Amino acid sequence: MTFAHPWLLLGALAALIPLLVHLFDRRRPRPQPFPAIALLIKSQKRTASRLKLKRLILYALRTLFFLAVPFALARPEFVKTANAVTAKGAAATVIVVDTSLAMRWSDGTPLFDVARKEAKAALGDLLTEEPAALVPCTRAPVATGPLSFEKARLIAQVDELEPGYEVVDVNRCLEVAARALDESPLANRRIVLVTALTQSGLRLEAEPPVTTGPRGEKVKPEVVLRDVARGAEALPNRAILDVRAEPAPQAGVRAWQFTFTVRNFSAQAQKDVELSLKVGGQVVTKGFLDLSPDGTAQKALTWKFQQGGPTYVEGALTADQLPDDDVRGVVVTVPKELRALVVNGEPNPLKVKDEAYFTDAALSAPGSPVRAVVRDADAAWREDFSTWDVVMLLNVSPPPPDVGARLAEFVAKGGGLFLSFGSRAEVEATNTALASVLPRKLRVVKTAVEPGAADASTRAARLTQLEAAHPVLFPFTGKAREGLVSTRFYRYALFESVSNGEVTVLGTLDDGAPALLASRLGKGRVLAFASTVDRDWSDFPIRTSFLPFMQRAAAWLTGTLEEREEVKVRVGASVTLELDAERPAVLVKSPSGGERAVAKQADGVSGVAGPLPEPGPYQVLDALGVPNDAAAFAATIDPAASDVTRHSVEAVTTWFGEDVVRLAEGEQTEKKTPLWTWLLLVAAMAFVAEGVLLRK
Repeated sequence: MTFAHPWLLLGALAALIPLLVHLFDRRRPRPQPFPAIALLIKSQKRTASRLKLKRLILYALRTLFFLAVPFALARPEFVKTANAVTAKGAAATVIVVDTSLAMRWSDGTPLFDVARKEAKAALGDLLTEEPAALVPCTRAPVATGPLSFEKARLIAQVDELEPGYEVVDVNRCLEVAARALDESPLANRRIVLVTALTQSGLRLEAEPPVTTGPRGEKVKPEVVLRDVARGAEALPNRAILDVRAEPAPQAGVRAWQFTFTVRNFSAQAQKDVELSLKVGGQVVTKGFLDLSPDGTAQKALTWKFQQGGPTYVEGALTADQLPDDDVRGVVVTVPKELRALVVNGEPNPLKVKDEAYFTDAALSAPGSPVRAVVRDADAAWREDFSTWDVVMLLNVSPPPPDVGARLAEFVAKGGGLFLSFGSRAEVEATNTALASVLPRKLRVVKTAVEPGAADASTRAARLTQLEAAHPVLFPFTGKAREGLVSTRFYRYALFESVSNGEVTVLGTLDDGAPALLASRLGKGRVLAFASTVDRDWSDFPIRTSFLPFMQRAAAWLTGTLEEREEVKVRVGASVTLELDAERPAVLVKSPSGGERAVAKQADGVSGVAGPLPEPGPYQVLDALGVPNDAAAFAATIDPAASDVTRHSVEAVTTWFGEDVVRLAEGEQTEKKTPLWTWLLLVAAMAFVAEGVLLRK
């Protein structure tokens, strides 16, 4: 017998109260001879025995009450040890070994090391005439071979097993084991389950496994549980479940903010848990957070990168018993510093009337990745365009033919070109000089209303349609969109309908005329804006959207604006990659050096590789084995795998059926029968019986 609250047994001392009351209430009679009451004395002798019995019963009931209540509060239980249910005769055996992330949990000895010993012990316990097979419980479980008497080969297979980083479906593994047993002619069937009994892996609401006997009958196999956690109530764990990365321009150029979501999977609160941010494997900043019992918390860490390009960043908690999920990483593309040549087509000593004034201010603002240099047209035409990332022609006169040819070569080799038009952009001459780079030829300049007219604000043209999915315009939603669509256009260039190459209309005015065209020519890109970037033809430069638009336009033109969606893939799954036409991916390389081939898909533009074996950063290699940094990605652990909450052995035994389950040699399960409800019932009955006796 055991007690949940043994200290409450001190209340049993209250059982002495009736005895003490009885002893103190006794009186010693003094003899007084009185002949008149002789008759009463004779009557008293006749009833004395009955009164004495009543007092004894009352004393017993009161004592029983004061004993039953504290014993009930102490919650006594009868504990019965259940031992093995053994099969009669030889039994075909399949050993299922859990390889989930939970098996990496360690309190000095990893659970998977225990699992290997348990699997080998199970093989050693088999009789010579008992065939066996092994089912590694993985994401896609399959028996390593048919039932066999070669125990040495099975032991070697156990030695080769390694724990994974995933949630595994133990129910599915048990079904695979049951199907393997169907092949045996033996009537007796046995499944040995080597596991940590995590709730995420074993679903007790499903049906337990059954096998098909030699005559087609359904047979419940004997189940031997080998609990690698040795009956522990819980496996404490905490994990980083997610990381969100986003630019933080308020902190400076190339600054990013990383927001980590952390979960505590234990019943104890954790204070001042350290979270480190690592870049290139080096800790660059730290933070601390508090975790409530079974609670979730978030922590944001900001870092300003010194240089641009794809970078692997990870957050790391102070390691616990399951360190693998204490780290979570992401690959971010940090914008590089861009060199922009701004060609001022209409300089003016009065700054607010200068063609390049607003553009230069936008590109030089804090947080901008662009370093702009302003030149007038004569000086700009003498520049070597190949030394610049982007060239911006702002209302320039038609350039000489050789300049037009050099601009076309610059774009074809990967440069970015921005064009805006104004009073100096002569239609025919511009079409001739820039024929190779214009997305569409100019047709005519249209005046919606004179800029100085009294009703200019109401008659001016406005943007009505935006290609919000395009990277340049992606942030302009909600209130930010209003900064674009509220722009007033007084004059603007109309384009021909025939396109030069791959052209996308990013914005349309209310009369249907394109206001912004984007095109790809060779390796480069071109943006054509139908109006001016000063206040002559529109009021766009004084709108809140102008600064972010110009910065994003320059970034997109140079290919440094992040266009690809973050590749989100979990360990155990396959990754789908967009194939670079010039450097198609051939292999993906895991953090430990393992390689997976990329299989080209039917669409010709994507490839699939996997399943990915481990978390961390993956490189994408081309046919020459050279990494394509722009295609790098990170694989992460499924948050469900970090939940290592356990089933009790009793619950699992009940699910399988107590008639077929036994524990491994040296392990026992205890069946507990509660007694406190019966004790409370006895106390209540004693209290009622005492009241009945006192009324008589």
